[in-house]
Amino acid sequence: MRNVDRLPKIKSRPFPHVVVKNFLDPPTLDLVIDALAGLEYDFKESDLFSYWASIELTDINHPAINILRDDLGGEIWRKKVAESFKVKKLSSIDMAAYVYGLGDFLLPHDDQVEGRIIAYSLHLTSEITEEMGGALNIFKANDVGKSKLVDSIIPEYNSLIMFEVSDSSWHQVSEIMLDIQRLTVTGWYHG
Repeated sequence: MRNVDRLPKIKSRPFPHVVVKNFLDPPTLDLVIDALAGLEYDFKESDLFSYWASIELTDINHPAINILRDDLGGEIWRKKVAESFKVKKLSSIDMAAYVYGLGDFLLPHDDQVEGRIIAYSLHLTSEITEEMGGALNIFKANDVGKSKLVDSIIPEYNSLIMFEVSDSSWHQVSEIMLDIQRLTVTGWYHG
């Protein structure tokens, strides 16, 4: 089950975002990781990204995935997320699991697709360091279409990173530099 009932204060710059530490309680965390380890992943690659992706987790009926889906997408939690970010009502979520290995990356983008309000990623790999790569890099976009790196969030084990999707929410997953597997559950809250 979810280990937290409130979101920490939302950081406003360069766009609204927050890190929620220790999101799942330890028994649920173990069950979710075991369930995700049992999934099949397909390699996906383009000029924008390289990673391994699961099928949509919103389509899976599995006890641990069902708990995770409820923890991330239950009505009470969606209401708290909407209130914290000061956005309209969040009606649903989607989610999938991703594994980033050596050389994998996700280049800068803003996640703007119709209906997406809040993006999230739940990090499920312990002991990630800056040297390993895989940080969530956050950019400040300026008026002429250029962007500047302003923050790098090293994904902590069992942390949930969320941010408001907008034309200024430019971010990327930096290239994985060591032979590790960075596991994350990622998705979006929709209006």
